[in-house]
Order: sequence, then C-alpha cells, then structure tokens
Amino acid sequence: MKKLLLLGLFLLSQTCAFAQESQKTILINAGTQNLWERDFGYSPLVYKGSAIGLTLGYANVTEKKTDEVYLHYSKLALQSPYNAEMAATHASIITYTFYKAEWLPDKFTLGWSNNNALSLRNYEDAQNFSPRFDFHTSFGPALRYQTFFGNQQQWRFTSQAHWQVIGFLFSASYVTSPPEPFLHEQSTFNAFLQSIRLFQPFQQQDLGVLSQLFYQLPSRNEIGIGYRFHYTSLENAQHSQRSGGHYFFQLNFQL
Repeated sequence: MKKLLLLGLFLLSQTCAFAQESQKTILINAGTQNLWERDFGYSPLVYKGSAIGLTLGYANVTEKKTDEVYLHYSKLALQSPYNAEMAATHASIITYTFYKAEWLPDKFTLGWSNNNALSLRNYEDAQNFSPRFDFHTSFGPALRYQTFFGNQQQWRFTSQAHWQVIGFLFSASYVTSPPEPFLHEQSTFNAFLQSIRLFQPFQQQDLGVLSQLFYQLPSRNEIGIGYRFHYTSLENAQHSQRSGGHYFFQLNFQL
C-alpha cells in the first residue's frame, strides 16, 4: 500500500511538472485587412479593397517546441480600376511548428508551416464561370524570432515568416460551372481530377510574415497589436495571385 501511495505521488508530481512546462494559449484578433487579387482566368485586372479580418488561434509552448494554429476569415468587396466589383471570401487554417535548435541563437527557433487556404470570388458582371475559386494546401520552412524586454520582462515581441513551395492546388474549372456539352464528353470525376495540380516549386508559392508586440497583464493574459502580410501565387490552367496586409488588435488568454 505504501509503495502504491509513493508511486501515485510520483506520477502526480511528474504530471504537475509537465503541466507547468507546457503553456497553452487561446487567442483572438481582429482588424483592418487590405487586399488585392488577380485571376487571369477571368481578367488580368487587379481588384483591391479593405474590410475587417478575424482570426482565432491556439498555441502550445514547451521548452523545446512551439505549436501554433491560426484560423482566419475575411469577406471583402473588391473593385477593379474600372469600378467593376468582385466579392471575395477568404478562409484559411495555417499551422506552425517551431523547434529550439542548439546551434541557433537563443532568440530564434526553426520549423515548418502548413497552410490550407480557400479563396472564393464572385464577379458582379460575370456571365459564366462565377463564382471562381481556388483551394491549396502547401508546406514549407518557417523561422521565428522572439524577445522579452521591460523591467519585469512584461513586453514580448515576436516575428515569424514562412515560405511554402510544395503542396497541391484545386482551382475553378468546368466542375463548378460546366458548359452543358462538357459533361456529356466525360464524367464529373474526371473533370475534378483535371482541376488538381501538384505545386511546381517556385512556380506556385505561399509566403507570409507575422509580427506582434504584446504586454503581459497581472493575470498572465496578454494584449497586443500585430501585422500579418501574405502573398500567394498559384498556377493551374490559369494563373491567380493575391496579397494582403492585416493590422490587428489581439487578446491572448492563458489556459
């Protein structure tokens, strides 16, 4: 009985120690997002606009590893130089995993990132092939810098970047708005397969930078501001591009 009690106390102490080493955070941010987008399958013109973007996220930080997940959503009214309108909806789930390497400077961590992003485009004047869309899943390396400062180290600055050049793309095609004779010639499944393409490195790419400044409250929660930049270039049957900047205010809640 005594041995079982000692074993139980030992396991409890290890569990508590592990819980202390792992810091879990829920985050939410919102702010102005400026975006431009171009879909050569419809028009070579650039469509621009601004709206509010919203992001929810989760982070799990240990001594040697950091995992982050961000869910971003925005809906924008974009215009071409000739005042043609396009309603754009963007949704993405991007993950980061950073590792502390002994050969790196103390404030840097290195890892990888994965982005799963959907862009849906409704053109006001389109007669065919609207809405248009593309969805891509991409992977690539990521680098992060983080530093603490202030009398009590209550300020925290982080900046991280990713560059993803491998993955696959599913884009607008005859599957979404097929001319009637098209599906008489082949099945929907074959049309679907024709719409998927693997990334050709450096021909398709997704890159981004995320910089944030936080202040830690007495409750250990944080408030902060940040800026997120992203650029995506995709090529299937047609070429599409988009880029944007998101200025935001963020709250971090410690679990």
